[in-house]
Amino acid sequence: MSKSKYLSGNIICALPQLKDIFFSKSIIYITHHNKSGAIGIVLNYKIMNVNSKDLFQQLDISIPNPKEFSLHIGGPMSQNNGFILHTKEYKTKDTIKISKQINLSCSTKIFEDIAENNGPRKFFISLGYAGWGPGQLEKEFIENSWIKMNEKLDLIFDIDVEKRWDHAIKNTGIDFTKFSFYSGNA
Repeated sequence: MSKSKYLSGNIICALPQLKDIFFSKSIIYITHHNKSGAIGIVLNYKIMNVNSKDLFQQLDISIPNPKEFSLHIGGPMSQNNGFILHTKEYKTKDTIKISKQINLSCSTKIFEDIAENNGPRKFFISLGYAGWGPGQLEKEFIENSWIKMNEKLDLIFDIDVEKRWDHAIKNTGIDFTKFSFYSGNA
């Protein structure tokens, strides 16, 4: 895959035929992709039994009336580490620019700033990430497991987590009900 076809800054959406236990019906924002492999953050798996107060307590952040937010499972790798996708106006020395609109931060500082309402305007907090070895993601595209979508901020920050995959599939413009692998039970 040539440099121009690398997927950093794009969203990939699992196609209905992908039956992987973890990645079935997932959408993933690709943060890094090159000849060495790919890394992304799953955008549609909310952690139900942990909230922001639990996280602040674990990080030993003590702030009166901290901002409430939800946490997500970003992938099966490194689930004890936080990865925050956010809008570009927020930057620290540790922030990584992913695209013209999205940055990635992984430091405790961003959690403190979010808790104090000094963080980014929009953010998505995940624990863990998804990763692929050299050529693995490209192979999965050849096998029709994924479809690429351009970066869509609403899929990252605004649409309800439970509705993101359905919304992404509809945005592809492909009528998957005409395919034999699609049951219609999206």
